[in-house]
Amino acid sequence: MAPIPLSEAPLHRPVIVAGYAGEDFAIERFRELGFTLGTVLVVRRRAPLGGSFEVECRGLRIGVRAEEAATIYVLIPNGNGSH
Repeated sequence: MAPIPLSEAPLHRPVIVAGYAGEDFAIERFRELGFTLGTVLVVRRRAPLGGSFEVECRGLRIGVRAEEAATIYVLIPNGNGSH
């Protein structure tokens, strides 16, 4: 399965960080927050009208703007332990 932007990830379903797009400083900030390659994330909430996202990462819930979520690429595991 091809990576999709985090902004398109389904709610309450684990996804795996697969890559980034955008500015180097933004990518570095995501890494500092724990959004490193291979990390499992879960989108817990999505604000209406294209607003921000609440994303669970390593047991913490972090607010991510929609524009930022569009630059984080994730894989949706297929359910049998492989991706």
